[in-house]
Amino acid sequence: MPLPRFDTLSPGALAIAKVPGDWPFGIADAVRFNELDVLNHANNAAYVSWLENVRIAYFMDYGITDYVSEDRPTIVMRNLEIDFREPLHLAERYVVTARSVEYGRSSWRMENAIFRDGAVAATATCILVTTTPDGRAAAPLRPGIIEAITTRDGARPRG
Repeated sequence: MPLPRFDTLSPGALAIAKVPGDWPFGIADAVRFNELDVLNHANNAAYVSWLENVRIAYFMDYGITDYVSEDRPTIVMRNLEIDFREPLHLAERYVVTARSVEYGRSSWRMENAIFRDGAVAATATCILVTTTPDGRAAAPLRPGIIEAITTRDGARPRG
């Protein structure tokens, strides 16, 4: 079964969407009816799904994992913090962005922002950890991951 592909935005498309230039990666979408809550705005759980979608697209675009090869890295999220700033409503267009900012031996920190017409609707930070295939222990970051996040995002070693 093929994995879903997300249309990533070029730097020019990000600029047209009024996303600041320090966000190198993003995908665009719109709020769907099934994502609304009783207050008629996007439910908090929808934001988590949007962040997952951008993370998967980011991993695939950066060559971190294709999710199908036998030797793919095992990546888990250790934590996720979200700051909800502005509600989003039905059919509103938004852009979810991602960038990696620092890394350690087996983990890295990713930042996200969700923009609507240039305004920040939410921000998020997560810690991603590479593990052994069975998920029982941390594994060192692969050189390809470090190269991708430093070259494309300017991520720096932690500490």
